[in-house]
Amino acid sequence: MNPEYKEYRFPQIKPLPWDKVFRHRTPRESIDFVSRLLQYDPKSRPTPLGSLLDPYFDELRDPNTRLPNGNELPELFNFTVDEHNMEPETVAQCIPEWYNGP
Repeated sequence: MNPEYKEYRFPQIKPLPWDKVFRHRTPRESIDFVSRLLQYDPKSRPTPLGSLLDPYFDELRDPNTRLPNGNELPELFNFTVDEHNMEPETVAQCIPEWYNGP
């Protein structure tokens, strides 16, 4: 920092609500999810694995969900040993009861 500048007044800019940032047809759960990810305080943000528990991803845990072309989803719940060791409770919550594993 330059010691000659003792004080600088940053301009006050009002934040835009997320509803104004995204298109009007953006689903509410998408906006809510992004707003949780973009918290200023890192401790307020979900962890990467914890973010998978967000309702935004519930559709991926539905056994009837298919890709747009009608095919089944790829393997989504085959977490690595390292992922299990990072947050075992979170990983356990991410895996739906119907999943039998690879």
